[in-house]
Amino acid sequence: MKSINRVVTYLSFSGLLLAAITGCGGDEVKPSLSSARIESEQCAALLKATLPTATTITAATYTDQETTIGTTKVTVPFCRVVGLATPTSDSTVGFEVWMPPLSTWNGKFQGVGSGSSAGSIATAAMLVALMDGYATMATDNGHVTDTTRPNGAAEQTWALGHPEKMIDFAYRGLHVATVAGKSVTQSFYSKAASKSYFVGCSQGGHHALMEASRYADDYDGIVAGAPAWQWANLMVAELWNSMPALKDPTAITAPKMTLLNNAVIAACDALDGVTDGVIDDPRKCTYDPAVLQCTGADSATCLTSVQVAAAKQIYGGAKYANGTTIFPPYTRGSELGWTSLYTGATPGGSGWDFFRYSAFQTPTFNNSTFNFDTDTDRALNTLVAGEPLSSVYNATANLTPFQTRGGKLIIYHGWADQQISPSSSLDYYQRVVSSVGQPVTDSFLKMFMMPGIGHCSGGPGVAKIGGSTGAAASADADHDVVRALDRWVTQGIAPASLIGTRLESATITARTRPLCAYPKVAKYKGSGSIDDAANFSCASS
Repeated sequence: MKSINRVVTYLSFSGLLLAAITGCGGDEVKPSLSSARIESEQCAALLKATLPTATTITAATYTDQETTIGTTKVTVPFCRVVGLATPTSDSTVGFEVWMPPLSTWNGKFQGVGSGSSAGSIATAAMLVALMDGYATMATDNGHVTDTTRPNGAAEQTWALGHPEKMIDFAYRGLHVATVAGKSVTQSFYSKAASKSYFVGCSQGGHHALMEASRYADDYDGIVAGAPAWQWANLMVAELWNSMPALKDPTAITAPKMTLLNNAVIAACDALDGVTDGVIDDPRKCTYDPAVLQCTGADSATCLTSVQVAAAKQIYGGAKYANGTTIFPPYTRGSELGWTSLYTGATPGGSGWDFFRYSAFQTPTFNNSTFNFDTDTDRALNTLVAGEPLSSVYNATANLTPFQTRGGKLIIYHGWADQQISPSSSLDYYQRVVSSVGQPVTDSFLKMFMMPGIGHCSGGPGVAKIGGSTGAAASADADHDVVRALDRWVTQGIAPASLIGTRLESATITARTRPLCAYPKVAKYKGSGSIDDAANFSCASS
């Protein structure tokens, strides 16, 4: 109790001191030497703070000097807390909490997600939140990635013989780290955050929907980018897309995928009435890669029969032999990302290690022999600590508890995503609508489909709306998805659109375009530059 009282005293004195500094004028308030000392002692006191059960703080350090953590350079003052949660005897969930001084704290908490199967702290995402004034938290998802493994961040040797670590990775790790992070934040500032948000893409998007569906009380608002919500099924799809190159390395090559992508864009670009190098809705594009099939010898201007078959397999989506979908099809326009992901020594991202180490617990399993009928069912029904693997790894569309308590959810997904089919987000959205109806869905969920954008970012379309899409072009709720979420939660103003941006260079804007809340799309008004968002409106497709 004495340590808590001491923190309160420091906070009170710090607030008075900083108020006095503010009154002296100036464009920016920087902590004085005395206030920095107070913040440092507040931070150090967290080593003795009362925390949730099975949670410990291993380090608590305040710095007002430039510092580098991993590859992330931090130039603003902050209290860095390193902690560990152990919800089970085989759990080691590492987390960090970064907190700005009281004078620059916006009063809110933001958890940030990671990608792939990574077991590491997402310091770059933490920095973005910290610079915006948030107390921010990230977790290693319950394991540390073995960077010596050939599959990098997607390696899963940590899962072999450790079902509790699989559960921590799937959903529990983020939850216990969130509870701990909010407790640390309250101890540091002597008051709870007024609002809590979670922001993530890919695996971070998967964790976002796990939070929304499993732990409705953790966050007031959530941004889920390209959410891998059907993680177990996605692993099957990544293997499905890798199979052509596993069987024949010539099936997918960068030059031929560029040839195919150029042909697809040429055939379908103008379907929306604007020729701009982007396919607005690839569901309307039916280009057949067989048009490019060589009639004679292989050449740079045609596709071999093997390459045509590979493209058709990826466009078709993972299926059982009877035609039932395992994971939704990938879109025309995503071809440029296929080579790096679905070829090479470890094709398929997380799907490469998933079956041998996580699902089947058999390191010698050969992916090239995977049977999409029998092995899919075997994987999805494998028990993890008594629960089917699909139930452990896949989020559900039951968001009623989250919606009932006033939670707000924003999903964004690139139409040209080569890793997680954008159709999976459409599927999730429709499941929510089917469950609670369109009016209720509209009251707490908005989805933004991003034409021409790949996995989380990249591609010829407009992006730069914050999150994992790149820094927002403007720090306001019309351009920044996190600020749009905050305005929705705190002011009740739902985002009808976000202004996406494409840069020609670091300082020159090439194009702006509205990204409209699904199912509406951006329609050209008929006059003015097609590179100016003002000349488009959101309308029914």
